[in-house]
Amino acid sequence: MTFLVIASAVALLSCSSTQLTAYRQTRDTPPAAYKKILVLGMMPDSALRQRMESHVAGDLTDAGMTAVTSFQAFDAFEFLKTEDKVPTGQFADKGIDAVLTISLINKTTEGVFLPVSLYQLLTDQYASEYYWLLAPELRREETRYAWESSLYEVADGTRKFAVQSVSFAPESQEKMAHAYGKMLVRELLRRKAISRPK
Repeated sequence: MTFLVIASAVALLSCSSTQLTAYRQTRDTPPAAYKKILVLGMMPDSALRQRMESHVAGDLTDAGMTAVTSFQAFDAFEFLKTEDKVPTGQFADKGIDAVLTISLINKTTEGVFLPVSLYQLLTDQYASEYYWLLAPELRREETRYAWESSLYEVADGTRKFAVQSVSFAPESQEKMAHAYGKMLVRELLRRKAISRPK
């Protein structure tokens, strides 16, 4: 299978934002109008998973598509253990013809030095380390989340589209989930990975 890969530089922003970093898409695949899309979060934090799934499914619904979340119908980690039926069969039984995953690839927290004066900007490495150790009020910690979402067709199990992004210093998980849902659905429609039902 051939994929297009496009990456963009990501600015290190101090404000809360979600930035697209790359996407992959199968060549010459017309956009599909799926009957029902399952939004499936893959992360250990169940509260975060529910927020991410809810916002993405909500944005898909707002765009005119039918979407359900995994926590409404499945346990993201238990349904895979079913022995009598493969997961794709379970999806098909519920009328699901596409699965949109949300995977948390990485989460990092690092200190950010805050320049509060011209002197601070112009000082050498020794002075910077001095402020870091003796003036903790001049620094803060910033959390970044690296995400990947993929769109799979249930009928043949193939991945049709994937997008990677980074969320910088979110003010809250709720706001991050809101921004992520908007970005993801916008890219799915913009790249013609999916289409609105007629």
